[in-house]
Amino acid sequence: MNSYKIQHTVVGWLVFAVAMTVYFFSAERTGSLWDCGEFITGAYKLEVVHPPGAPLFVLIGRLFTIVATTLSDNPENIAFSVNLMSGMFTAFAATFVCWITIMLSRFLLAERNEILSSGQALALSGAGLAAGLTTAFCSSIWFSAVEGEVYAMSTFFTALTLWAVIKWYALPDEPNTDRWLVFAIYAAGLSIGVHLLSLLTFPALALFYYFKKYQNPNFLGMVIAAILGVVLIVVIQTLVIIGIPELWAFFDIQMVNGFGMPVHSGLIPTLLVVGAVVVTGLYFAERNQKPLLQKVLIALSLAAVGFSTIGVVVIRANANTPINMNTPSDATRLLPYINREQYGERALLKGPDYDAQPRDSKVTPRYGLVGDKYEIVDEKIEYVYQNSDKHFLPRMQDYTQGRPDLYKMWMQSWDSKRETPTMADNIRFMFRYQMGWMYWRYFMWNFAGKQNAEQGFYSWDITEGNWLSGVNIIDEARLHNMSELPETMRTDEGRNRYFMLPFLFGLLGLVFHLSKRPNEALGLFAFFIITGIGIVITLTSHQTSHASATMC
Repeated sequence: MNSYKIQHTVVGWLVFAVAMTVYFFSAERTGSLWDCGEFITGAYKLEVVHPPGAPLFVLIGRLFTIVATTLSDNPENIAFSVNLMSGMFTAFAATFVCWITIMLSRFLLAERNEILSSGQALALSGAGLAAGLTTAFCSSIWFSAVEGEVYAMSTFFTALTLWAVIKWYALPDEPNTDRWLVFAIYAAGLSIGVHLLSLLTFPALALFYYFKKYQNPNFLGMVIAAILGVVLIVVIQTLVIIGIPELWAFFDIQMVNGFGMPVHSGLIPTLLVVGAVVVTGLYFAERNQKPLLQKVLIALSLAAVGFSTIGVVVIRANANTPINMNTPSDATRLLPYINREQYGERALLKGPDYDAQPRDSKVTPRYGLVGDKYEIVDEKIEYVYQNSDKHFLPRMQDYTQGRPDLYKMWMQSWDSKRETPTMADNIRFMFRYQMGWMYWRYFMWNFAGKQNAEQGFYSWDITEGNWLSGVNIIDEARLHNMSELPETMRTDEGRNRYFMLPFLFGLLGLVFHLSKRPNEALGLFAFFIITGIGIVITLTSHQTSHASATMC
């Protein structure tokens, strides 16, 4: 048994070695476009990057830049070191996917306490190796693995969180194994200092908890478990990410304005209140024999500890670094920074379209430090619209930067000549653009093939940025006659054809997994949907801005 465990551990590290070697030779040698230069500079001098900040990324990146400046006088190596950091964390993510695959695949071959044969152990090693390397060399993953951005480290924390839960799921149902669940919440809390993606894994992770704890799962129980996972996201978002800074801002204003105390003195009563709530809750749980409540409180406390890296943002903002986005130098300035208020807001389920006219505005005062007192120095203005101008699932909302014209272009692509979009137009835009062009196309780049290395801006442009399978009957139905391609398109170095084999193998694996182990398969499928299509639907404001930037 131990020899098989060693074998599977070695396979995971083999995935790491292969991935890290390839990433080393393919990493950007200097900075690349968009936010990478900002993050690299932020890591080098511990500067304050754009909201909501990435303090843990910056801290770890600083360690890599220290090594770079110690070993070399070439400033290019500072950027290279941060790019390598992304590669290292992506290689770790691929390693964890390898081990997750081995643990879940084991249930297809044997029960928890059943001894594996040497052939079964070898088959599991092969499955883990294939899964890990597939993860490492998906084009989307590989792209973020070679540049100094937060997405590689975020992918690592997402894989780490899932791995911890699957490890708990695979172990016998004993009280001491629950520490892996607590660790999963702590890992997600740490990931807040990088990106919020890991939090979206909670509904799927709640399903695994339900499947292990209840012998006869049913549809209603699965729905309740998934809802509780969503509730956990809301709790961490409300009580930890927003709640603690709001409490700090409240106490700081009272301590500074009311008692003449120094700035940041409100942090002391904030910590006392948070500590009192946790201690009281733990005392109640212990006295009333509620171990689940005890573990939830400990997990939330560790999530708050992980989130505490946000303090780096305030400390460095007070140092007045050259890059000091929004200057979040105290609690009152930290709140709008964390809430990303500069980006504006988009309605998720019900709201207006881009051409709706506001009937009023809601003004919320914003405090700031003036001298040694807090005063109202700014206002947050939110437009108020009539209910008649709102509808379900608004997706064409942004009226800035010429985006209405781009929305109209997409409406014209399905022969709509309306100036004002209907709810049906919004839903069609969601399926055709947000899901079809900005999700399904990227997905198929990874698992079917890619026409060329161009980004591609419009779905009706058949010459660039489309997915390509290599199966002529499929490609010619969507694009053009493959036998008449010009030589430049035929020999394009970005032209990859996988003949849809990875996609078909994935479907085959999903069907096989559902037929043999439906619970684990549904848990993984929920994880896949939530962290894919779920992000497209849920994070409307991010999707809209990213979509518009891509359309431009």
